[in-house]
Amino acid sequence: MTTTSAQEITAAERVSPGLEPIRNRIQRILESSPPVQESSPPTPEEEERTLKKILLAKGVYPVHLNARLSDFPRPPETPPVFISGPVGTGKTHLAVAYLVREIQKWGENSRVFIRSVDLFNKLRDSFRNNFSTPASEITGSFSQYRFLVIDDLGTERDTPLVQEALYNIIDHRAGHRLPTVITSNFTLDRVAEHYGEFGERLASRIAGMGETLMLLGKDRRWQK
Repeated sequence: MTTTSAQEITAAERVSPGLEPIRNRIQRILESSPPVQESSPPTPEEEERTLKKILLAKGVYPVHLNARLSDFPRPPETPPVFISGPVGTGKTHLAVAYLVREIQKWGENSRVFIRSVDLFNKLRDSFRNNFSTPASEITGSFSQYRFLVIDDLGTERDTPLVQEALYNIIDHRAGHRLPTVITSNFTLDRVAEHYGEFGERLASRIAGMGETLMLLGKDRRWQK
């Protein structure tokens, strides 16, 4: 039987590193690696800055970046589906406050804010560009977002395309119980009158989706 001396084993390890015991190799790697720096949680100031960037990216105007539910006395716990009232009573501010709470709770993905004018400009542009983005794709996207704010309904140019697209979006969201907040200077009665052949059905769908809320008072923008 052949015997091997300790000196021969040490020499073999030097010549063939693969023979080095695995445990020792791992230990050497760990010792030579720089220590892992644990990242500290973001500060409240950092979280606030990140939230504002998210809101800006979603199209929220800077004046509403600080919107919080605490700005309002006894706001409904569940977001109203339709917030109406005169100009300047805080409709958009309240809608953004609900959006902020939604983002803080669930994250920003599939939480969307859009002005009705911008939404229907997208549809109009799809026609002008020979449907480079099909209108059905646009309405389909807005039909399926997990949380959607449509701001200032009724300020867009009213056309048969607008009427049908809006109805399709709201009808789908109502049928799938997707949280939706719509702000408007209109009442639901005015919505029924304004949107032509789709008006009554549209107003009915909105009313059936949840609570409606009317904000009254003076124009907050004019108060000193």
